[in-house]
Amino acid sequence: MLRILVPIDGSSNALRALRHALKTLKGQPGLIHLLHVRAPYEGYGMVGAYLPKSRQRRNADEAALAALRPAETLIKRSGMQGRSSVVTGEVGSRIASEARRLRCTSIVMGTRGLGAIGSLVLGSVAGEVIHKARMPVTLVK
Repeated sequence: MLRILVPIDGSSNALRALRHALKTLKGQPGLIHLLHVRAPYEGYGMVGAYLPKSRQRRNADEAALAALRPAETLIKRSGMQGRSSVVTGEVGSRIASEARRLRCTSIVMGTRGLGAIGSLVLGSVAGEVIHKARMPVTLVK
């Protein structure tokens, strides 16, 4: 059985990657794991200093659910099996470690398509996942 991890950040690129993963699974037994990774909250800026921790966590939970909702709808419409989870940590590292923990056979993820220069300046989650993952990684542009 194929087990595909699809990181979801709420972007159209992530949904495009999910559509690709669903096409890959079509007609085969498999499972799609949707994963939303929250970066650790550092309390940047003045707003964070005035929000209680419970409120910060609630806001982060709401954002995660909002990011996952369209992806969960796509899976439901496809008739495929899917699961969702939300974790906190450094995004690239957590994607790779969750894929191992969930015993996924591959990772399918969207990319912003920044190109070589943009990736050097901004860093690349996809690049980090490629280096840390122990299974095939498909990037969907």
